[in-house]
Amino acid sequence: MEPSAGQVSPRNESPRILVVDDHEWNVLLLERLLELEGHEVRAANSLAAAERAVAEEQPAMIVLDMNLPDGSGLELSRKLKAHPRTASIPIVACTAGVMPSDERDALEAGCDAYVSKPIDLRRFAEVVESMLSGSVSPTRR
Repeated sequence: MEPSAGQVSPRNESPRILVVDDHEWNVLLLERLLELEGHEVRAANSLAAAERAVAEEQPAMIVLDMNLPDGSGLELSRKLKAHPRTASIPIVACTAGVMPSDERDALEAGCDAYVSKPIDLRRFAEVVESMLSGSVSPTRR
């Protein structure tokens, strides 16, 4: 039986977080930040890889870049939020977009929070904790 959003993986005591970003340095940074907080991390570098990862084992949360080589993270967010099996997975948009319309577009596509790059480490940790605990968080700072 696979865990639902927010549940722990049966193989591990911490929730698995899927990081979707095509830039290796961004993935490494996010992996290290999340692992330091005690989370298990899986990475995907494209929409297709992210969809496969979600199908294999539903993550407790997704950190999603908006600009990927095979499409927009907005597309994946809409798709996941439209499916009953994945609709409850918290999605954090993590992108270099800094225009107010970027944040609005991400939230309208179903992302639950928005963190801009460069990443404010303290803010990112707060957003992750808020999303995993199910508490409401401001979308951006």
